[in-house]
Amino acid sequence: MVRNEFSKQMELVENLVLEMSKMCKKSLEDAILAFTTSDKNLAEIVKNGDDEIDLKEMEIEEKCISLMARQQPVAGDLREILTVIKIISKLEKIGDMASRIAKTTINSENNYLRSKNSSTIILMGEMLQKMLEDSTCSFKSRDLKLAKEVYFSDKKIDELYKTLYREMTCHMIENPKTIGESSDFLIVGTYLERVGNICASIGDRTAYMVTGERIKEEEFEGKIDKKS
Repeated sequence: MVRNEFSKQMELVENLVLEMSKMCKKSLEDAILAFTTSDKNLAEIVKNGDDEIDLKEMEIEEKCISLMARQQPVAGDLREILTVIKIISKLEKIGDMASRIAKTTINSENNYLRSKNSSTIILMGEMLQKMLEDSTCSFKSRDLKLAKEVYFSDKKIDELYKTLYREMTCHMIENPKTIGESSDFLIVGTYLERVGNICASIGDRTAYMVTGERIKEEEFEGKIDKKS
């Protein structure tokens, strides 16, 4: 009876995590759209919406604390609750990154480059939205293979950031008037690269929840394949 109640309550918590993930995905999508289209009104909406993500994190955290106090979980159950707390903390950071992108858009004065040079930023955004969705789906379904895919997708984000860095460096050399806006691109790219790291770490936490092992990066592929 106690076990059934714990499972029921945990199901509700996991659904809240997915809800928070969708909020972060929408915020990230809108932040990138606002930047690439110089839409400061949309950027303001993203910035102000960060408070809702923070409130959702607190709601889930309180439910986790209540579960620990009332259900007295053991071993795997406790690891599951602690994983949720870790994941929502990481999701909150994604909300922060979206808010920072929005603030960059609000403070930016030029949009000379954005109409023709946003393709790399847009591609990074599309990949990150999929990584974010897949990372929380891997948590919900305990899918280690999907967690591994997210973990290694982060390397592609790193490569895209290097491409962006080269593109913006060329613009700054060829036309010094674009230095300010090129710097904005690099700032946004840095925030997106961090989101990739966060999504990968959600996959890492999922692997720990399922296996009970802290897996090093160089061991991730082999051990996940054996556990899957």
